[in-house]
Amino acid sequence: MRRMYMAAVVLTALVAGGDTLAAQSANPLLGKWSITYEPGRRVENGETTPIMGTATITIMQHGDSLVATIEPAARPDGTKPPTASFGGRMTPAGAVLVQEPMATLNMNGVETQKKMVLTWTLNASGDALTGTMARELPEMEPAAPAPVKGTRLAP
Repeated sequence: MRRMYMAAVVLTALVAGGDTLAAQSANPLLGKWSITYEPGRRVENGETTPIMGTATITIMQHGDSLVATIEPAARPDGTKPPTASFGGRMTPAGAVLVQEPMATLNMNGVETQKKMVLTWTLNASGDALTGTMARELPEMEPAAPAPVKGTRLAP
């Protein structure tokens, strides 16, 4: 009788543990989010001014990788930036996703296009998203990562 009871306890623990493991493996970042972030910066006479914006970002799992698609809102002049997709992985710091868009630099009236690297580090807790976006741009001094905040959108 006692062995049967112990076997039932062990079986219950295994089943419950399996449910816990499955819940822990579900990535809380997956889904669609409304975010505020810094899509650009203006540097004039050594003064940096952040250009803030909003977007919808969708994060999906593909194997052991994450794929994000960002749909920026229209700019103040009404033009809409293009949608972009980029990838990354989960790390102990959260999801780290790398985007490599082209940036337009205007230096002394001369415009040039340069590839920049945006490194997004994101975490989710419930329906809240937090993180940072670090920007690496040739010919520009490194700056502190900009904050990213968001809320989950209904599916």
